[in-house]
Amino acid sequence: MSNAGGTASAARGTSRRTVGILCAIGASLAWGFGSTTSDYVLSAGVGNDTFLVIELGVGFLVLLVLGAIRGELSGFRHPGLLRASSTGIIEPWGAYTLGNVGIIFSSGAFVALVSSLNPVLIAILAAPYLGERVSRQAAILMVFSIFGVALVVGGAGVAGTLKPEGIIFATLGLFCGAAYVLISSKLVRTMPVLPLVASQLLVAALASLALLIVRVTIFNGDLQLPATEIQWAVSVATGLFGGAAPFIFYLEATRRIPTTTVSQFSTLVPVVALIGGVVFLNDVTTSVQLLGTAIVVVSLSLLARYARAH
Repeated sequence: MSNAGGTASAARGTSRRTVGILCAIGASLAWGFGSTTSDYVLSAGVGNDTFLVIELGVGFLVLLVLGAIRGELSGFRHPGLLRASSTGIIEPWGAYTLGNVGIIFSSGAFVALVSSLNPVLIAILAAPYLGERVSRQAAILMVFSIFGVALVVGGAGVAGTLKPEGIIFATLGLFCGAAYVLISSKLVRTMPVLPLVASQLLVAALASLALLIVRVTIFNGDLQLPATEIQWAVSVATGLFGGAAPFIFYLEATRRIPTTTVSQFSTLVPVVALIGGVVFLNDVTTSVQLLGTAIVVVSLSLLARYARAH
């Protein structure tokens, strides 16, 4: 009986880790696709703050409806949720805003390269904050996957107009992203995921709305709304893929596998964005980027196998 019980317990542990890995991959796929749709909308001339209001507002509404369907609205009365929702200022609002400003002063490739260091920063800070340590095998795979991201991004990150401001804003965005992951990973140990993410998106949407109002009323700026039905549709879709889905998947993953492991799957985001750019935006890829893609995929496949076994 004890052997049977131990076998069942091990099977449940393996299943839990498998679900965590799938959630981590799902978060990266959603963020990668959201990056592609965001690129399309912003390059069409839609204002950054306007776009964030739409994206984050839609994400909040989607989760609100999902919570009602699943009967989870009572979770919005969870003690401490109001205070925890303030982390939405760190991310999505802070990280997204700083990253977009960093792109203005440098390039999307450079910001993506800086963002790929997120697993390293989390691995360093997770030990004192979450009590997690990265194994030697996972650390080696982390190095390989980040190297793959560097190849995917290519030399575009340092070409053209790389200004000090770009480095500063990209780095601040990196720290915001890492801080959000560490804080939220601890919050979901005692708090329901869906209400937490929905509240964070609402706070971030309101912060973006405040900036939009200031820009339009005080600085006489234009709303810069989507100009076509396609732009509106893509903006709304980004609310799902760039707002609601990735944060839900990511935090659900941290409940099942170590946060340091979950963060490593974020190196898949630039790869998905690259593929999305080729498929939907007619971007042209190179052999070096394809090599980098292969390295990232192989590294994360080995990481998934390792995480499932441990």
